[in-house]
Amino acid sequence: MAEKHPASGPEHAEQHQNWMMINPFAHYNVSEMPKRSFGQEEYGRAPAGSRSEQRALAANVRALQEILQLCEQIEKSGQEDTERHGGKTVAFGALFDIYNDISDKLLATLLGARKYGFVDFSGETLFQGRDETVPVRLVRPFQELKMEILAKVEDIRCIYVEKTNVEPTTLRQE
Repeated sequence: MAEKHPASGPEHAEQHQNWMMINPFAHYNVSEMPKRSFGQEEYGRAPAGSRSEQRALAANVRALQEILQLCEQIEKSGQEDTERHGGKTVAFGALFDIYNDISDKLLATLLGARKYGFVDFSGETLFQGRDETVPVRLVRPFQELKMEILAKVEDIRCIYVEKTNVEPTTLRQE
C-alpha cells in the first residue's frame, strides 16, 4: 500500500489557496489582494509557529542574557548605592570602559535593561564623553534581578520548545 505524502490531497490545495490569498507576490494587481486585518496582539508579530517567531524568541533570550551579563558587571564593579538598599551604582564612563571588552552593544543593552526595569539612569540616552559621570544603578539587589531574568529566559525557552513542536499554520517550503 502506497503511503500518502502529508502535503497532498484536497487539504494541501486548500492550504495553498489560503496562502496565495495572503501572499503579496501572488497578485499582479495590488487592488486584487485582500486586505488583512490584525488584532492588536497580532500586529507587528511573526505568524504563530513560523520560523520568524522562533528567531524572535531566540533573539529575546540572547537580549535577556546580555542584560544579565550587564547587571552582573555593574554588581562586580559598582559601589553600594546609598539611596537604594542592596543596589549598586557605577558611572557610565567606567562601565563603558569595562563593558567595551565584553560587547559593543552597551547602550542598546542599557536601554533594554531600563525598559524591563532592571537598571536606571538619568536622561533619555547616554553618550560617551558627555555623560561619563552619570550613575547607572541596579534597581534591586543583583540576586533578585538574576532570578527574575533567568525566569523570563526559561519562560521564553518553554514557549520556544512548545512552538517548535507545533506544525506551523502557514505553508512551509521544503
